[in-house]
Amino acid sequence: MSKLIKLYYIILTNAIWVFLFVIMSCMSALLEAQVAADNKLQTIVIDPGHGGKDPGTMGTKRYSVYEKHVALSVALKLGKYISEAFPDIRVVYTRKEDVFLELNERTDLANDLDADLFISIHCDGFTNSDASGASVFVMGMSKLKANLDVAMRENSAIYMEDNYKQKYGGFDPKTPESYIVFSLMQNTYLEQSLQFAEEVEREFATKANRKSRGVKQAPFYVISRTKMPSVLIECGFLTNLQEEDFLHSLNGQDYLASAIFRAFRSYKEAVENIDGLAGERSLVKVLEKDTVIYKKNIEQAENNEVVFKVQIGTYLKSMKDEKFFIDIQAKELRINQTFKYYVGSESERRNADKIKRKMLDLGFNGAFVVAFYQDTRISMQEALDLQAKTNNDE
Repeated sequence: MSKLIKLYYIILTNAIWVFLFVIMSCMSALLEAQVAADNKLQTIVIDPGHGGKDPGTMGTKRYSVYEKHVALSVALKLGKYISEAFPDIRVVYTRKEDVFLELNERTDLANDLDADLFISIHCDGFTNSDASGASVFVMGMSKLKANLDVAMRENSAIYMEDNYKQKYGGFDPKTPESYIVFSLMQNTYLEQSLQFAEEVEREFATKANRKSRGVKQAPFYVISRTKMPSVLIECGFLTNLQEEDFLHSLNGQDYLASAIFRAFRSYKEAVENIDGLAGERSLVKVLEKDTVIYKKNIEQAENNEVVFKVQIGTYLKSMKDEKFFIDIQAKELRINQTFKYYVGSESERRNADKIKRKMLDLGFNGAFVVAFYQDTRISMQEALDLQAKTNNDE
């Protein structure tokens, strides 16, 4: 009888453990699915600047089409590329034809849709016809007067709206004092905006072979009121003869749209952390409060190898002397007026994913994995392709 009782308890105990294991596995799977869903890009708003009675920059006037036409053409091409490559993503345009829109209509549309990314497309202009190159802007107050001048020009579309003083609380695009309120605004999405902006800038410079004027900060109205990562892209100068010809050509517009699309694809890949979560995080690891600070213990990979690092933040001032950044041995990289911080140096993506999860547990909510080759940032797909080629050669 005692043997039967003992056998009963053994079977019961094993059954309980199996039941708990199944429950934990199910909860882990649900949690992984929720994390993936939270990161997934679902709605993108593309904003062709100007339109209708607002032509934008008119360039040299050698053409009968202006900034509003170029911006619309590039925007529609970009949206087409995104829709074809990612049919599950909803692409919404603020305008699909030559109509006038108020600035607040553009931002309200994106906010009402709870969009995941806002891309405003424009062309530049200047009194000096030698000025050239593409720029990518994120929201912010810059000390460079040139950046403020560009913002004032783009924001001046407000003057074409009825009762603009009442609508915008007395905001006057040409009065520097009006921009004081912008300096008090905190851009919650600065990190992600910069992340996408840098992808666009890199594609312009390396793939589209366009002169890049870099990633900058300026107080553009349309990217100051959006509740999502937002960028404003100046595709080039219509006041420059060579660039005007390029911007008006179908080939040039296709080059620009393709470059922005590739930047979007890389951004999407990083944000959604494709293949980075599957099968590697258990319920126990999710629930435990791991306060152990990551210490780099892997030697720097050779310069000719693909290296995966975890970017933990972008700041407007240096953080390298902060104790916590010293403790986790974060490496600083200064780009223009921003400071980026990385931890880890891994030859395998899955190891970098583990470091990323530890950084998330430590409070770096925007941590994501990036790839480098020969000290140059590359897309995740390029990194994986390089590794696959290396393995095949071996």
